[in-house]
Amino acid sequence: MKREGWEFDYRPVGQSHRGSADADLDMVVATRAEVDSVHLSAVLGALLEDVEVEPILVTDPLFWSRIRSTRLARPLELIRALERAGVGVRYTAFSRAGSDELAPPVDWSPSAGRRPTQWRAREERWHSDRDDPGLWFLGENGIAVDRTTCGTGAGTRLAVIDNDAGATDHLELDAVELVGARSVSSGSRHGASLSAWAVGTRDAAFAGVAPDATLRHYYIPKPGSDVVSLALAIARAVDDGADVVLCATHVEGTWSPLLDDALELATRVGRRGLGTAVVMPAGRECSSPEGAVHASLSLGFGDPASDPRVLCVGPSSAAGGWFLYRDRRGVYRPFSNRGPAMRWLAPGDDLADPFRPGELAHAESSGAAAVAAGALLLVLGQNPGLTVFELVELVTQSATPLAGESSERRGLTVHREIEPASVDRDGHNVKHGYGRIHATRACLLARDPISGALVSMGEDGAARAWQSLVAADSWYSPEFARWAAKTCFARPELRQALSALVRHARLLAPDPGRGEWHAVGAVARQTAVLLRALLSLRDTAPPAVDAELEALARAALASSRMPDLRSAWSRYVSKASQCLWPDAVGKSKALASLAAT
Repeated sequence: MKREGWEFDYRPVGQSHRGSADADLDMVVATRAEVDSVHLSAVLGALLEDVEVEPILVTDPLFWSRIRSTRLARPLELIRALERAGVGVRYTAFSRAGSDELAPPVDWSPSAGRRPTQWRAREERWHSDRDDPGLWFLGENGIAVDRTTCGTGAGTRLAVIDNDAGATDHLELDAVELVGARSVSSGSRHGASLSAWAVGTRDAAFAGVAPDATLRHYYIPKPGSDVVSLALAIARAVDDGADVVLCATHVEGTWSPLLDDALELATRVGRRGLGTAVVMPAGRECSSPEGAVHASLSLGFGDPASDPRVLCVGPSSAAGGWFLYRDRRGVYRPFSNRGPAMRWLAPGDDLADPFRPGELAHAESSGAAAVAAGALLLVLGQNPGLTVFELVELVTQSATPLAGESSERRGLTVHREIEPASVDRDGHNVKHGYGRIHATRACLLARDPISGALVSMGEDGAARAWQSLVAADSWYSPEFARWAAKTCFARPELRQALSALVRHARLLAPDPGRGEWHAVGAVARQTAVLLRALLSLRDTAPPAVDAELEALARAALASSRMPDLRSAWSRYVSKASQCLWPDAVGKSKALASLAAT
């Protein structure tokens, strides 16, 4: 039977982590308010022997305490004992046993957005990415970083969660925190490599994607030890002020109500209330499900990376498509799971080894997640006012779409392992997500409304040219551009109005005389309409931007009423369009006429 284009052998192997909940008592109690540990010990001491109470998270509205005892007790017994003593309990969760339950809802409205009070930010420095074939992941087949447009991630903060501290002496770490672990081994460079690909090494010896972002590491126990530490590390990183959290270690099968709480904290109050991005790799499950002879390569829908609040990233190859490697028999095999939650691809083929110049290091989906995290930092560096939802949508809309067959090599693959071939109407494929991240396009969308409209139209070169014109003439401030880009992107009617103006300018580029066939005041009037609509949203603008917006709107409305200004504005738009599309006319002639205006 012919298989549908979206179908594949969707049978993940992994199961929820169940641990050893019956060996002794090890639970987390989530309370509705902060409770003194001495009081908790006194209340539970009558029920349990050798009880230990450890407050592990105190950040309104989340209050977690870990309870340990040599005597077993049922969760209901704990809840009743605590509530009799006047302690409001939200839920209890085993520390070493997973659960598919969600945490009871809390009121997030009084919670202030988390600010990085003790996490320093770095000023932007210019970095020249060295000429190294291993740095292909920064190029067009990678995430397409143009430093002039993307910058270096200055002012942003990355938290990396891992279970190994090898080679971290090569990193410039702002801080290190042990989460649920008394010590951490140094047997692997895995976490350090991911950090270096994302933000670089000490003294910029290796630049990375966002070399001016600052870095913190949160070390948790090795996978399988508990289901508390991952959630706690995410919550602490968000509380400390992380812009992006990268989970670098194995986290499959560790769902619990605690993780639900941590992801809600990230989404609702992270980054001053704008939301913190949490990135996880798609992973690679090479075992076979029962009754199958092929590797599963399926991301479990119950795994943390499948949660809609998590950004799941798979690996792309140096050729730009889904990453396949060649085994000993010459057969190309996948290096990543597939699944409905796949968000994007980022480079996961062999990348330049951050610690051994001239050598390559295997990246896979965890390396791809690190590169993606760096790209998100670049976008936030260009527009810190984006919400996490706007950030995700910007990156999705600017991603490079991939055809379903883009990286398959017919006759040299195991067909069942590279299914499915088709792409859904919305551009999604369970192998590729919505496509490969394109950092430059995402940053252009984020930093300026006009360059954003040009990118959406597919005019990347014109978008870069517009940035050069704006930088040279300072028609409006970068702060205004960022606010207007965010506002126009979020409102379809404003995007349409702006795109229509830009498309009008594009049609004038081949023949500026076309402008004379249109009403002389049309451009000025439609610009005024757009600015008037923006003015109605001024309550969302910072004070400095509000004053600039009012001045621009006043000038636009005045020009729409004055014949001489209307005519001059139309001529100006015509000449500017020639600069944006130099293929239509001579570039030097267009620039000269614009300068003379």
